[in-house]
Amino acid sequence: FGLLLYYLLPRRLQLRRIRRLRLRGARLREVRPRSTGPVEANETREQRSGLSALLAGADATGTTRGNTLRWLPSGEEFLAAASAAIGGAKQHVHCVVYIFRPDAAGKRFLALLTEAAQRGVAVRLCFDSFGSLGLKSVHLEPLRRAGGRAVAFLPLLWKRRPFTINLRNHRKLLVVDGEVGYVGGRNVGDEYFTDRLGQQRPWLDAMVEVRGPAVERLQDVFVEDWCTATDEVLADTFRLPPPSRRGVELAVVCSGPDRDESDLWFAVVQAINDARTSVELSSPYLVPPPTLLFALQLAAARGVAVRLQTNGPKVEAAVLYHAQRSHYRQFLASGVELYESVADYNHAKVFVVDGRHVWVGSANMDLRSKHLNFEVAVVALDAVELAQQVEATLAERRARARRITMDDLPTRPLARALDGVCGLLSPLL
Repeated sequence: FGLLLYYLLPRRLQLRRIRRLRLRGARLREVRPRSTGPVEANETREQRSGLSALLAGADATGTTRGNTLRWLPSGEEFLAAASAAIGGAKQHVHCVVYIFRPDAAGKRFLALLTEAAQRGVAVRLCFDSFGSLGLKSVHLEPLRRAGGRAVAFLPLLWKRRPFTINLRNHRKLLVVDGEVGYVGGRNVGDEYFTDRLGQQRPWLDAMVEVRGPAVERLQDVFVEDWCTATDEVLADTFRLPPPSRRGVELAVVCSGPDRDESDLWFAVVQAINDARTSVELSSPYLVPPPTLLFALQLAAARGVAVRLQTNGPKVEAAVLYHAQRSHYRQFLASGVELYESVADYNHAKVFVVDGRHVWVGSANMDLRSKHLNFEVAVVALDAVELAQQVEATLAERRARARRITMDDLPTRPLARALDGVCGLLSPLL
């Protein structure tokens, strides 16, 4: 039975092929001009410290300066911004998404892409085959007839393997004309655009708009994903924006089974290790990898105010909730503040350190996102204005949440055993 599972669930053969395809896409970095934004000539990586030094040498991406960021906490704000960008596209629209539902919001988004393709814009949509199971060829036919392209990432019969469920592209990324990019937690579906799950439950999420040299890095991510999905290397999609000394220093960080090292998770842990006053973190699932758990505990032990927001039992699946609750005692014993949503569903993946550094992306704070999913995030350094906006959003959402204390934890052996058993399933959730 074990040998059968080893064959069905992808590991070495799939990973070897994925890494080879990623290298094909990454080779473009060696043959095209690279804009890094204005960096002082006398500033070296050795003169930086902590998070800044880590990101400066992250997987050949580094950081860029001269970026402008716009915080988009609501679905209406994101939809309006994305619609305007797609409506004004002149060259290309590139989108990678985990869940693409053919509901009202999905059809509206497909109509935007189709209209762009009809104008002669190169539209490329890459959707995860497992996350977007409901999206069929009939839904994509108008886009394809207009000249747009839509492909599935790692289909379930990829290279004749019956299942590739374990390796999923969980990224949410939109790049238009190489000038503007959007990153965060929103997929394409009714709840992601309307901030309502069903008729009553509020849906909380977040995206960030990026303009400036960092959009080139976001384009890199799309090119690699497109190469993995199609074996095609896109060589004519890059536009170097004019340099600017004004704006935010930004890094684009990724993780995935195709990478030996994870810039994304290095950045998460390093940012927490650098924290001196506060860590504000929001994640829909809080089943942290051991390194992240230790970093948060250590920060709280140093006297850093660590506040975590996640979902409560009324809105989360039972197994996931019990798995994350198995870690609550360790958090609370370390002085970490825990807040659970009551009626809202919190899907935002964001955190702020010391009111200065901001991380927004697609990754959940769990083992699957760390080891199995393809993820992307942006890290803004010394972005005080953005940090204030994000902290204001988190504070507003925290006010509607329920703070968890030791008195709220189960004491009966059976309940604690249930949490522990579900915690053992963490790598599969």
